[in-house]
Amino acid sequence: MSLPRPDETVVDEAAQWMALLQSGDVSAQERAAFEAWQAADPRHRQVIEQMSGGLNVLRSNALRGLPSQSLLHSLNAPSSRRRFVSGSLSVLGLAVVAGLLGRRYGVWPESGELYTGTGERRDFTLEDGSALTLNARSRVINRFDARQRLLELRDGELLVDVAKDPTRPFVVETEHGRMRALGTRFLVQRGEDSTRLVMVHSQVEVVTRGGARQVVEAGESLLFDESNILALERTQGHESAWTQGRLEVRDRPLSEVIDSLRGYRRGIIRLSPDVADLRLSGIYPLDDSDRTLQLLAHSLPIQVIYHSAYWVGIEAR
Repeated sequence: MSLPRPDETVVDEAAQWMALLQSGDVSAQERAAFEAWQAADPRHRQVIEQMSGGLNVLRSNALRGLPSQSLLHSLNAPSSRRRFVSGSLSVLGLAVVAGLLGRRYGVWPESGELYTGTGERRDFTLEDGSALTLNARSRVINRFDARQRLLELRDGELLVDVAKDPTRPFVVETEHGRMRALGTRFLVQRGEDSTRLVMVHSQVEVVTRGGARQVVEAGESLLFDESNILALERTQGHESAWTQGRLEVRDRPLSEVIDSLRGYRRGIIRLSPDVADLRLSGIYPLDDSDRTLQLLAHSLPIQVIYHSAYWVGIEAR
């Protein structure tokens, strides 16, 4: 009897384990946690086999030495995940995996690539003097040339303080559209289905892939997808707190908090749908995920279950 098609949560978890196992820095505890995860549900082993063509792929010369965070970005990219769930990546052999994880999907570093790993924030000074900060598990391609200064945000979140250059516009691009700086300082967060822009100073003009336009002023936040402007709101003033290692939330669902925490923790955090919509406010340490999980368990009717140090479940209490 065939197993049901795996949902995206299982695919995400499998991608996390594959990146960890491929990293070459796997402890006995981590490998035991992975084996326990596989044994917990037949779908888990099925997804690992389908995504990798078997774990021997992870030990092959074709993949040895690839950065684990780049592998994670590729396996967890929305386009790769959607194609897998729809069935077009249902069975992968070694050759297909090597192609999937090549330059086409951004595993091997491209010229001008800047990225961060799990739990890592980095500051960069760009060639024009602009200051760039990347959140954990973020990736940007720097495509500056004589006509424009372009950053392509492939994954994650950035904060940029733009240096003045009247001869070259400064643009940040995601798959959903382009943001042209008319001022200095702003934040961009790339999601699976949409992009969020938060203005700190001055203005940015947004043009979606479909041609919708919106100028965003200081103190405003814009959410947009490929076709439409989805929401224009006032900022809450804490959106850049992650640059200081803090996660500040005001009346947000637990699912958003956990999504922000995933980039700061190795392994799996599985959130039950029964508690995903619980709302909360607070300030939490990004660099101490165990402490944050403890604080969440104290303030909400949830329990945090440690299957291992690398596999955590969050369920109703």
